[in-house]
Amino acid sequence: MNNEVWTIDSEYLAAYTEDRDIIRKIRRSYPMFDIMATYQTEGRVIAVQYKIPKAKKRAAYRLFR
Repeated sequence: MNNEVWTIDSEYLAAYTEDRDIIRKIRRSYPMFDIMATYQTEGRVIAVQYKIPKAKKRAAYRLFR
């Protein structure tokens, strides 16, 4: 699975994942992670990109490693 985290500005990080388990965990436990984009093939979601506050930097890096 492909997971990445990077800085987009002084207040936010961006994260990308194709891992279904991580997507479910974020939906359940991290409501402050906003969806920036969803990537689909034939109507199925294959990846999601999130916008994450810098205050949650540590949680993001641990979740997406």
